[in-house]
Amino acid sequence: MKKILVEVLDYVKIILIALIITNILNVFVFSLSQVRQSSMEPTLVEKDQLIVEKLTYSFSEPKTGDVIVFIDELEVDNSVSGRFKRLYDDMFAKIDKKEGHLRLVKRIIGVPGDEIEIKDGYVYVNGHKLDEPYLVVETSAKGLPYPLVVPADCYFCLGDNRTVSYDSRDFGCVPIEKIEGKVLFRFWPFSKFGILD
Repeated sequence: MKKILVEVLDYVKIILIALIITNILNVFVFSLSQVRQSSMEPTLVEKDQLIVEKLTYSFSEPKTGDVIVFIDELEVDNSVSGRFKRLYDDMFAKIDKKEGHLRLVKRIIGVPGDEIEIKDGYVYVNGHKLDEPYLVVETSAKGLPYPLVVPADCYFCLGDNRTVSYDSRDFGCVPIEKIEGKVLFRFWPFSKFGILD
């Protein structure tokens, strides 16, 4: 009986260690995310499953063209305890079949210091028309005053489906602390498996 108890405790230890490692990886290295809207079509479509890589922006700044996931909330706690709380909030929300923390997937168009202008259906960054081969619709300016200079530690982000996208034209530039990570690749559906361009 004692031998069985020792074996059970060993299995419990292994499971606990695996859970701790998985949680640490999820909070600091990578996470899974699902596209919930059509705002990134045709690049990403609703229900695409993504791997979001979190380490890159710890060592370098986000770049124009990066597809990112960020938290669309007024306040974001990025302390270690805040990140773990967000992870568990999301896990329990899935169990309860509720929405967790709201995340958006968008493309970075402007980095700090860039001057953004939208005119005649096109986006201009620092006076140069942006080459956007992924677009199938023109870009409307919506209500923001242009030209707009991207503030320090913030990013101007747009969806690829500009007709329906809720993005920086609506809520302004995204602060760096709200960015969770860079979309690395799509793993579902398997027919579109691969690194995101």
